[in-house]
Amino acid sequence: MRRLAATLALLCVVAGAIAQPLGGGPWAGLAAAAAMGLYLLLEGWGCRRNGRIILALAVVATAATLIWHPEPLSLLARAGTAAAAIIGLFTALGFLREAAESSVLVQECGQLLVRQPPGRRYLALTLGSHVISLVLNFGVLPLLGTMVVKGNTLDAAGGDARIVAIRAQRMLSAMLRGFAVMTVWSPLSVSFAVTVAVVPGLAWQTLLPVQIVLSVLLLLLGLVLDRRAFPPLAQPIAPAATGPQDWRPAWAMAALVAAVVAGSVLVAELSGVRLVNGAMMVVPPAALIWLWVQQRHMGAVLAGLWRKLLVSLPGFRDEVAMLGGAMFVGTIATGFLSAERIGAVVEGLGLPPLLLVILLAWAVMALAQIGVSQIVTTTLLGGALIHVVPPLVLASALMGAWALSACSTPVGAAVLTVARIGAVPVRVVAHDWNSRYVLTGAMVLAAWLAALNGGLSLFG
Repeated sequence: MRRLAATLALLCVVAGAIAQPLGGGPWAGLAAAAAMGLYLLLEGWGCRRNGRIILALAVVATAATLIWHPEPLSLLARAGTAAAAIIGLFTALGFLREAAESSVLVQECGQLLVRQPPGRRYLALTLGSHVISLVLNFGVLPLLGTMVVKGNTLDAAGGDARIVAIRAQRMLSAMLRGFAVMTVWSPLSVSFAVTVAVVPGLAWQTLLPVQIVLSVLLLLLGLVLDRRAFPPLAQPIAPAATGPQDWRPAWAMAALVAAVVAGSVLVAELSGVRLVNGAMMVVPPAALIWLWVQQRHMGAVLAGLWRKLLVSLPGFRDEVAMLGGAMFVGTIATGFLSAERIGAVVEGLGLPPLLLVILLAWAVMALAQIGVSQIVTTTLLGGALIHVVPPLVLASALMGAWALSACSTPVGAAVLTVARIGAVPVRVVAHDWNSRYVLTGAMVLAAWLAALNGGLSLFG
């Protein structure tokens, strides 16, 4: 009974988050927030340590608001609505993950990527992880990671354990970086939703192409650093395919991802809502269509999806606690430390605006290392420099920092997942494998922001 109630509560969060910009107004947002609260009452007790910490902070923030804020109910409503919107997007994406996890197409893509020859293995894995993560999100890491571990045997390395370790580092790092860079630009990502909500006056039509260019730069950086550190080895990690390889699964996956993104854009434009709301409206029907293509019987599709959701949605408790709780706490913090106050303090430092936004991006990355969620830092600091630098530059800085920190924070879900798959300590993945990439990426991000800011100043 509790599992059914939790599932229905999360579905109500999605419905409320979709209804709010379509005419439901504040009441739809409050209904979504209430449904999220009910879900956490039902499932929050089962969260792991980090989730419980965020929930405890949310309780403290609520108490502080009720005691000290001049308009407590208004601020709590705003924070709850913002948190519910993020969870609505995350839950909607869960539909797509359910379809992807049962898809033969996804499995074929994974096997194709892992079986690439050494010369192009890193590129194939990082691009494949990048594309598949658009529909699977974190699910891409265990999917490809399991295939990597199974294929990276001692026999395939000619009995050399050192080669096994090097290949594991290269391939798992490629996957992690490909997934993380997805958050630089994807309208289906939490980072995109938070940034667009935090930075006022930002048109997604302008942000999207700019961020695609930045994502290409960061993906290429990973390839260059990999080639410099590890020249390709001759042995394949799995038996080589005879004859030409069939790339049709990869092209089909790319077409599917493009269709979901294009559908989100089209619905957002036709409905006059934000792109993340368009994604929430498109993703569940797209998942149903994908499942129907797999099974060809809508009754079986609906029954099977409902059974899966009864298991998976209650299992989202950690993500709901961490994502929703971080957004709630960050929004509450803005009620006490307004962007105007923070901006005044920042401007009082007397530093050039461009340097300020670069330092802001680096601060997001640094704070993530000690467990401060990017949602909190982006929400709290995102509006501080809005009157100092163009919104596009600020948004690009925040999203670039978010992606790079996802590769390096030892408390992040992505790093924890890769460490578990690779059977290595978390700090090995975060620091030994990825510190050079992240530090170099921070320099690339700074140069990118300088170029972007200069271009906007030049052309108007």
